[in-house]
This record gives sequence, C-alpha cells and structure tokens, in this order.
Amino acid sequence: MKKGFFFSLDAFFAIMIFTLVLVSVYGYFVNTQELRQQYYFSEDLFNIFTSVRMEEINLESEYSTGIKQLNDWGFIDMDMKLIDQVVALKNDGYSNYSEWIIRDMTYSLFSDRYGISFDINGLIYEKDKEVNALVSRQRFVSG
Repeated sequence: MKKGFFFSLDAFFAIMIFTLVLVSVYGYFVNTQELRQQYYFSEDLFNIFTSVRMEEINLESEYSTGIKQLNDWGFIDMDMKLIDQVVALKNDGYSNYSEWIIRDMTYSLFSDRYGISFDINGLIYEKDKEVNALVSRQRFVSG
C-alpha cells in the first residue's frame, strides 16, 4: 500500500512539473512582441527626417514651439531637410537645439509605451523607457 501511494505521488508531481513547463513555454511565446510595428515606425520616422524640409513644417502648431523659437532666433535654414538641420545645429555646437527639433517632431507620434532615441555622432535625444524589445535602425545619409 505504501509503494502504491509513493508511486502515485511521484506520478502526480511529474505531471505537475510537466504542466508547469508547458505553461511557461506557452506563456513565453504569447508574451513576446512582434517587432513589425516598431520596424515600420522607425522606417517612417527615417523617411520623415530625410524627406521633409524645414519650410514644410507648420510653425503655428502646438507641437512645433521649439522649432518656431529657433526660427525666430535665426537658427533655422528653411531650405534644409530636417536631418540636415539637426546635424548642422549639432556640428555648430547647438546640440540642445537639435534636441528641440527632434522632440517637436516626435512628440505626438508615439504613445507612452514607446521610447525613442536619436544618436548622430553622439546621443542627441532620448525619451526614456525601460527597454524589453529594441529596434535599432540606421541609414547612411549624405547631403
């Protein structure tokens, strides 16, 4: 009788451990995020910064206050593309003004669950977020 109880208890624990392993493996695959949406976000953001000219930005928008201020101070060349303007300001020693442009252009694009950072020869802008999935994008841009 004691042998039967021992083997039954052993089988019960084996089934419990097996079920726990199956549930944890299933939970891992359910909780992993697909990075397709983040890939498209980053690609679209690259396209915005490499194709939009400064003159195309609505300076009267509530989201472009930093860019409007820089334009009033004479730091903005309206013929440049966004990425060119950011690099030019950074190279002239105005990294904080480059940050203003990036912050204004990305402020309303992403929800709070996304973090973002720009690194052009050194970190320019970073919206802190605890990272559990990272999409890193880079593109060679010459101008």
